[in-house]
Amino acid sequence: MGAAALVWAWASWVGNANLDGYHDMLENYAWSQPLRWGTHKHPPFFGWTTGLWFAVFPQNDFFYRLLSYANVLVGLLGVWALGRRLQLGALAPWGALLLLWALPYTNLAGKFNANTQLLSLWPWAAALLLASWQERGWRGAWFSVGLGLVSAACMLSKYYSGLMLAGFLPAVFLHADGRRWLASPRPYLALAVFALALWPHLAWVASHDWAPLTYAMDQGGGEVSWHYIVRFAFSPIFYWLPAWLALCLTWAWLAARRRGGAWLPCAARLLLRSWLPQGRDDVLFWLAFMPWLLSLAFALAEIVALSTPWSIPIGYAFALLWLRNLQRLEPEVAPQVLQRLSRAWWPVLALVAVMAVVVAAVNALRGDEGYYRPTQAAALAIVHDWQQRHPGQQLAWVGGDWAGNAMLAFYAQPHLLTVPGDPDSEAARLSQMGDWRAGNGLLLCLRGPLQQTQDTECDIEAQEWLAAHDLPLQAHVLQARRSGWRFPKPRTWVYAVYDVDAARR
Repeated sequence: MGAAALVWAWASWVGNANLDGYHDMLENYAWSQPLRWGTHKHPPFFGWTTGLWFAVFPQNDFFYRLLSYANVLVGLLGVWALGRRLQLGALAPWGALLLLWALPYTNLAGKFNANTQLLSLWPWAAALLLASWQERGWRGAWFSVGLGLVSAACMLSKYYSGLMLAGFLPAVFLHADGRRWLASPRPYLALAVFALALWPHLAWVASHDWAPLTYAMDQGGGEVSWHYIVRFAFSPIFYWLPAWLALCLTWAWLAARRRGGAWLPCAARLLLRSWLPQGRDDVLFWLAFMPWLLSLAFALAEIVALSTPWSIPIGYAFALLWLRNLQRLEPEVAPQVLQRLSRAWWPVLALVAVMAVVVAAVNALRGDEGYYRPTQAAALAIVHDWQQRHPGQQLAWVGGDWAGNAMLAFYAQPHLLTVPGDPDSEAARLSQMGDWRAGNGLLLCLRGPLQQTQDTECDIEAQEWLAAHDLPLQAHVLQARRSGWRFPKPRTWVYAVYDVDAARR
């Protein structure tokens, strides 16, 4: 699994040549400078993860991609631990390995954000739930503390995790061991730890006008969006399709060959029954399906408006469910199936490496904007230019185009305070801006490729703010480009910088 994480990190770095086009990863970094208990949009845990990672590792695109897949690796270890708690034996590691043939754990995982952070947390929460109710004495108490802490980390990553945690309830109430657990002190210890760990964030939110909760509520509710509901409903199939087909079709082929029967009817039977529960108290089924079912229920009740990327973390137990069900249906061929899947492991990783080079070549030859965007070169040029024009002065903050403006902090001046939009906006205040007059700053607007030289919405807002504060309106325009053997069709990008000089105040 560690080798797969390295290969995918390298492939994601080679194939993209930039971080994501929506600047989610730069946004994470901005929220980690400094670490805080909340932001104007999201809870803070994935910002903490980003900040702590770059406190240890070099600050560049490759190591950011490595963070993305280190996060996947932690999640896969959690799936393995969950499989062991479910007493799946030799199937447990394959419940994790098969997920590396599913889109959420491979190409989608390359963009580290609130959704992908949950890949590492949800499986451990489920594993610790089972550990808490299976163990007694001090071991059970420590696992309960871990359950409370990891559950709080889930909520501090994305409030959507509340549906996953609520999904534990059927598993607990319908299984005899779960009901006995409820009669012990352990669940209440976990609940107390959960509440204590969340308390500082809740206090921060309450003292900052409930900003993250307001943002979350503004993202959905009010109407049923059938387009997104249908896409979310089918996400367990198309996001996990390669792993599901590889497992079920291989199992069916070996089972049909062993019995001398027809392959196609056997394959259809296994594909269908791989998803089914094994009784009303089937803990694995409820863990696997409740996040999906509750998400659809809340969307139909007009409480949330689903987004397809929300389904990225929901399938952590899918492969365990398939493996458990298939083994019960056709137990004799299980060793052969796992042997054949293990033979395919390294060829698949080799194919991933080759495809990364192919994708990079295609992006380079067709002049893909996302591939050629000179983010790092532009950040270095902008900070260097500012230092040249303001010798001996310290750049204290950057506003403007959120979250692309965080490129200055990530690539050129670590720990530079990055704020959304104007430095005296409410969102900037939540970013611990303080008095913007106390230090030199600039407003950065990303205009895009050279042909897009006109003022953007960011430029207009920056000029209005500067005029309101009697500051110079003139933009300092810079250009940057990427070239070299990886970039055979160089393209020039334009960036507008508006100085906010503390000395003028």
